[in-house]
Order: sequence, then structure tokens, then C-alpha cells
Amino acid sequence: MSYEVVSYAEIPIPIVKRLLEEEIRRREKVSNLLQSVYEHVKKLSYCSEGAAERLMEELTSMGFKRITAAMIINIRPRVLDELRTLLVFESRVPDEDVLNRVLELLDEYCPLTGK
Repeated sequence: MSYEVVSYAEIPIPIVKRLLEEEIRRREKVSNLLQSVYEHVKKLSYCSEGAAERLMEELTSMGFKRITAAMIINIRPRVLDELRTLLVFESRVPDEDVLNRVLELLDEYCPLTGK
């Protein structure tokens, strides 16, 4: 069976989780690969789908590229140094105030609970 990529978008893991759940519900039989990917995504999801969507909107409205916003949500940095390493796709590093605001938004939308 061959596949064709018809569109591409950078999306955070919580949204991938929802898409996989929808696909699993549609199928009568779930492949081992699909089940493995889903289990992996469940473990790596730091926030809810809704929170990830809202945070994605906030980060892109602050001027971050979608790929950067998705990486920030997926990796869930805790300190400025961790956050700075995720800015490789940005043309410039934002001011420290902006980066601190990103960390505050992460705490608001994706609070760490034992992860």
C-alpha cells in the first residue's frame, strides 16, 4: 500500500494524540505500529489538546514560528536555558521578558504534575 502526503502542518503532541484516537476508533483492527505510536504519544503529552491549541495560538501570536511553538509545547521546557535551545528556527532570540512569559504560559496551560 502506498501513501501520499496531501498536507503538512507542525502540530503539538496532544493534537497528534487526538488524531490517533480518532483513527483508532474508526478502525476495526488496529495495527501494532499504530498502537505503539499511540502509547508513545500518550506518555509524551504534557497537556490537554485544548490547552495545547490555546498555547499554540498564544505562542504564534507572540511571533514564534509554528514549528518552534510545537517544539516548546512538546518538550515543555522548565527554565530559560532549556527554552533557548528550542529557538533554532527563529531568526532572532526574543528578549528575556518574552521568554519568561513563555515559561509562565507553559505553567498556566501545561502545569507539570509529576512528569
